[in-house]
Amino acid sequence: MEQDEPAVTYYALIRDNGTAEDATGLVRRTHTKPFHTDEAVGNDLEWHPTDYLDRYYILGTMDQEHVEVSAEFAEQLMARWRAKRAGQD
Repeated sequence: MEQDEPAVTYYALIRDNGTAEDATGLVRRTHTKPFHTDEAVGNDLEWHPTDYLDRYYILGTMDQEHVEVSAEFAEQLMARWRAKRAGQD
């Protein structure tokens, strides 16, 4: 029997009323049980554990805001960042 994959929600981090197109970061929440797993893209463009979403919802508004984006958009954003980084090497 094939197991269902947990749902994943992606968020683009934005500043100063920005848009997802000019996101400054990316966070994803994997809806695992009994607890969710949150990860953020680091400077190395790899996923790393984060407590950003938990802190955001517990403490309220912080310096950064976020908007939900699709998995496809998140992949496009990552590809754009990788291409930009490759051009700087």
